[in-house]
Amino acid sequence: MPVETSTPESAARLLTEEPQGLGLRGGVHERLKEITCLYEIRCGMGLELSVESACQHIFEYLIPAMQFPEIATAVIELDGRRFTSESHGQGLTHELQSKINAGGKPCGQLRVFYPEDKPFLVPEEQRLIDAVARDLEIWLERKQIDEALHERLKEITCLYEIRRGMGLELSVESACQHIFEYLIPAMQFPEIATAVIELDGRRFTSESHGQGLTHELQSKINAGGKPCGQLRVFYPEDKPFLVPEEQRLIDAVATDLEKWLERKRLEQALVFIAEEQQRLIGQELHDNLGQQIAAIGYQAKALEKKVAASGSAEAVAVAASIATQAQVAVMQCKQIAQGLLPFELETSGLTAALQVFASKIEATYRIVCKFVCRNEVTVRNSDSALNLYRIAQEAVNNAIRHGGANHLVISLLADLGMLRLSICDNGKGFAGIETKDGMTPGMGIKIMQHRARQLGATLAFLKRPGGGVEVRLEMRTDDRPVPAHARPVEPPLPG
Repeated sequence: MPVETSTPESAARLLTEEPQGLGLRGGVHERLKEITCLYEIRCGMGLELSVESACQHIFEYLIPAMQFPEIATAVIELDGRRFTSESHGQGLTHELQSKINAGGKPCGQLRVFYPEDKPFLVPEEQRLIDAVARDLEIWLERKQIDEALHERLKEITCLYEIRRGMGLELSVESACQHIFEYLIPAMQFPEIATAVIELDGRRFTSESHGQGLTHELQSKINAGGKPCGQLRVFYPEDKPFLVPEEQRLIDAVATDLEKWLERKRLEQALVFIAEEQQRLIGQELHDNLGQQIAAIGYQAKALEKKVAASGSAEAVAVAASIATQAQVAVMQCKQIAQGLLPFELETSGLTAALQVFASKIEATYRIVCKFVCRNEVTVRNSDSALNLYRIAQEAVNNAIRHGGANHLVISLLADLGMLRLSICDNGKGFAGIETKDGMTPGMGIKIMQHRARQLGATLAFLKRPGGGVEVRLEMRTDDRPVPAHARPVEPPLPG
């Protein structure tokens, strides 16, 4: 709503109006005081002022514009709050007043007092008080709009930053902390607000501001169509919420977290399906196709002997060739099945499985692939061991097929509460890691990243100074601190 401003034309118009109850000279003087008062009040009533500062600003110019400024007292009452100019003693019952409305509703009044023996200039001073009250109404409405817009901007900024940073690479704990980072500053009283996210029996909390935070807003969180937790924000009881503004923000953040959880679970389901598919194909190759090819080999061998008895050398050669190719096919089926179903992982553990895997890579591709384990490493959780094995497998296959590597080192180390898996190669880089436009991971790398997130590990793709790539995974195995000297040393490639 526009604020009325004083101009030379409006001043001239006011001066030409006939003042009542005064001589011409006195009337002009009083009108000039009114105009000056309104002009200064309107010029200084910026939206950056607090309500208290705005009232003191009004007193600064209203009191001097009164007939007896040295004994006048002004009071502004707004929504239960009272602001007073310098008081000039008791018994100030001779007064003028003007009601104040904001948003179409009464919210207070402006009152000016004199001692009883000093009469007001009525209607001159009443007109001035009414004008000041009107200016305060306009300022209050604009202030309310400005504060509402500011709150809305805080909401939009909060949601934008949360959505921008909620990538699937985050763990659940990191995602919750990311939400707290932007949700708390968007609250009305961020310095005392506490947020809590409860998910599937786990509890994540922002910085706590003491006990007794029972005045709260909350929003339920669902995933897969089922309740899985809630987002709660607390204030001390003496700090009310901006309802429904803050409730709307909390609901929106809870909805964003629901969508993130849905995507996260979908990603997990895709990896699980891929793993199951590998198991099924491996089993099929080992139990069915491999056995059928082996049977063809046996039949070809029997045919070779039978044909040899008849004396046909050409037919013997054909039968022998079929038997040999069948043998090779059976071996290839076994190798593929063992890659899809790491039997050593289930029977002997991660270290043995990686050692066998490195040996098979050397034999299959006729390149150098070494496995280095500097100490005893035991991973008791079968899912964790499988994820580590699959990451190593994908890294090696990617280095060979896309990077053209012929020297690789797989190293495994567990020390001081930290497990490290490193795959170094001398190739030309991974497909789908680096482009001129930045990081563009392919499906294999995305699955590696997801497996690392399931482990709560960090996964990095690093250029080696001498050429090639290192895939480095680090994960905590307990809560002990890791000293700086225990950081991983880049393993050398075999000469």
